[in-house]
Amino acid sequence: MLGEIVYHPRGDGRPRRTERYGLPLLAVPIRPGGWRERGRLRSAAWRLARQGVGRVLVPPEFAHWPLLEGRGLRPVDPLPFLRRCAGELVLAAMVREGVPPQQGTAALRGRRVDWDMVRAAEFLCPRVRELAVSAQQGGEELAAWLRREYGMPVRPDGAGVTAAVRFDPKAPSGSGRELMLFGESPDLTGVRPRAAGLEEKDQEDLALLAALWETGRLEGWGLEFT
Repeated sequence: MLGEIVYHPRGDGRPRRTERYGLPLLAVPIRPGGWRERGRLRSAAWRLARQGVGRVLVPPEFAHWPLLEGRGLRPVDPLPFLRRCAGELVLAAMVREGVPPQQGTAALRGRRVDWDMVRAAEFLCPRVRELAVSAQQGGEELAAWLRREYGMPVRPDGAGVTAAVRFDPKAPSGSGRELMLFGESPDLTGVRPRAAGLEEKDQEDLALLAALWETGRLEGWGLEFT
């Protein structure tokens, strides 16, 4: 089960089963501030870990991850969700560059072709003017397949790229607005995933969006990329 740390002025530190947008959670309300806050967080982490919780949602600007990690708790990783949405992110990056996608060139960069790159390519082919594929392993095969399946003018990576997504830190960089979808801190270059149907405070909470996506509960909440 997923855990959650909730700051509340009358928080008593006792885990409670609850849910957000249909997502089951074991939430612990904590009183924020004061010299005892760290101790309250350690106690909450211990209680969550005892209940078998491994990942937790936390309040905005949470600054005490080492206390939770000491009990084996970790954040929800948004990277799988972001990689699954790589095509949508690239389109939003093009718009931020002031270029309509139908007039722009998108680039996919990685060491090797994987399913995330294939999905992004399939999504982008009908929506952009040109696509560039840069991958030492499988790149030529993917480009040839896209030409056959979509009649897409797949070109070598280089100058003139409007927006790109880089799936691997060892992949070569290049021109264009480049999203970095790897590592512990993906760089979206200002692009913002947003679920307009959620409460305003939750709409851009990446960890929450990723948790809802993982469990099949994000659909219907108006996901968009701006």
